[in-house]
Amino acid sequence: MKNTYIYNKVKVLALAVLLLPMGTACNDFLEVEPQNIIPAEEFWNEEGDVESVIAGCYAEMESYSFLSRALIWGEFRSENVVAYNSNEEIEEDVNLQRILTENITADNAYTTWTTFYNIINRCNILLENAPKVAESDPSYTQSELKAHLAEATAIRSLCYFYLIRAFRDVPYSEEPFIDDDQILDLPATSFETVLQHLITALENVKDDAVTRFPASSNSGYDYNKNRMTKWFIYSLLSELYLWQNDYDNCIYYADLVIERKKYEAKEEDETEDYSAFNNFPLIKTRYSQFFPIYGNAFTEIFVDGNSQESIFELCFTKTGLATSSLCNGPVSAFYGNSDRTPYVKASDYVSKDVTASDRKVYASVYDGRAYENLRFSGSGDPLSINKFTTQSSLQLGDPSSTNYFYNTTDAGSAFSWGLPTWGRQYNTSGSTAYASYNKSNFIIYRLTDIMLLKAEALSQKMSGAETLTATDSTYWTEAFTLVNAVNKRSLYVTTYRDTLVQTNFASKELMTNLVYDERERELMFEGKRFFDLVRRSRREGNTDYLRSKVPNKSASSATIIQNSFAKMDRIYWPYNLDEMKANKNLVQNPAFGSGENSSYDKTAK
Repeated sequence: MKNTYIYNKVKVLALAVLLLPMGTACNDFLEVEPQNIIPAEEFWNEEGDVESVIAGCYAEMESYSFLSRALIWGEFRSENVVAYNSNEEIEEDVNLQRILTENITADNAYTTWTTFYNIINRCNILLENAPKVAESDPSYTQSELKAHLAEATAIRSLCYFYLIRAFRDVPYSEEPFIDDDQILDLPATSFETVLQHLITALENVKDDAVTRFPASSNSGYDYNKNRMTKWFIYSLLSELYLWQNDYDNCIYYADLVIERKKYEAKEEDETEDYSAFNNFPLIKTRYSQFFPIYGNAFTEIFVDGNSQESIFELCFTKTGLATSSLCNGPVSAFYGNSDRTPYVKASDYVSKDVTASDRKVYASVYDGRAYENLRFSGSGDPLSINKFTTQSSLQLGDPSSTNYFYNTTDAGSAFSWGLPTWGRQYNTSGSTAYASYNKSNFIIYRLTDIMLLKAEALSQKMSGAETLTATDSTYWTEAFTLVNAVNKRSLYVTTYRDTLVQTNFASKELMTNLVYDERERELMFEGKRFFDLVRRSRREGNTDYLRSKVPNKSASSATIIQNSFAKMDRIYWPYNLDEMKANKNLVQNPAFGSGENSSYDKTAK
């Protein structure tokens, strides 16, 4: 058998297509599970075949394999998280334990990339075959075809973007692999080349993408948030250009997304006043203008999902289909649920900062994200990660009081205050049988993320001169306006006010640091932080900033962690040993030597 390292020795001539389950009560495009394997000659006959393959791509993106790596690659090497019990190994997942202590070797199961390349190959097959469907199906219009090609290109681009951020140089191909006679042992393509390929491909299709999908027949989905629209492509292009240090194009596409969100907000309620957030359409965090109750933005974004700020998120329906295969498994395993202790928790650097007199993470005692991100014990000690895991709406009171948490589920009909004790899962019903079936959505892009990407680009356009020039001042002020809007929205105060002082950040370096600090606060535990640190290291050509941050996760091993990141190569992951054995054209990341010096359990989902 020929070498098939990318696609895990899967013959895709017998294309695995994720079809809609027959006879299900919730017949919806995105509610799919593996059903059949259909030979290629019996496929690609009508538009529905194209839709089925696209649905299959989304389904695989919701798999444990994909989402666990998206979280781990983007978050778990940062200063934000540590093992839940640092004195004991995570018995169920030694691979994860090694990652959290920066003891990474090439046989770690989370260095495999099969799922990402499977999705990429699905997209490549679709991009080759969909035009043939349009030739044979007269009802399949050119605009529909182009929209599907744009959507598949966007899905493929996101997968490659994850891969290059994690591994730097990766095998790149736009050719579909459909049988064992094709040679798949491709050498790695450089980060810069892959990045340019992604930008070029998206630029070519961006105008063909869907601007707005019709409403879904299933209330659990919003296709405009759960499928890749033109606004997702613009968001991805904005970030790709930022990684390319093309700040003008980053700003250009960020502006398109921001203006679209303003339009949608006005369309929904033209009387809503966003002046408190510098006229950016951010969800207000207060529940009531009469009582100091907060947490509304958290509830809409992370509990309910598909909020007005969402651009693209992988959706797990909140009712029906109570099966583990249609649940957010990684969040349930890593951050915890009612059935199990979580694998990870916030580091002391993050959790103890909530009550610290000299705050390093949260700039203000009124920053509600300090309380939203963490779950607390009855005595007020931060226990575990709350984001993505809260089953009920979160309501918090004035943080100037001793007990500032309020929860309607626990309180019942009585208006009572106290610390939250709700279950750490988003299940399908009240039954404990579904306690481990987390149904929280996984957010890829939302408005504040794009605002902060733009702020970073603006900060990089500053000259770095000791005294701000007139041009510098323009970029500086606009960047601060964006950061300040995000920060003000998070505040638990009766009247929104500034807690950040612009003159405290009156240089390129200080403004850049402010943007990175705000991104950490706003996007904590969402799979963004370590990628942000990698991007900055690439831009600056050294790991100085990263090494000043990541060791904060562990006082006992700070020196070891700092030394491990002394070289740029170390900020990336090693190629998995099995991939190296299968593909002789791969050359191992030199930071990990041969990678053959470990013998622990290689199994992972």
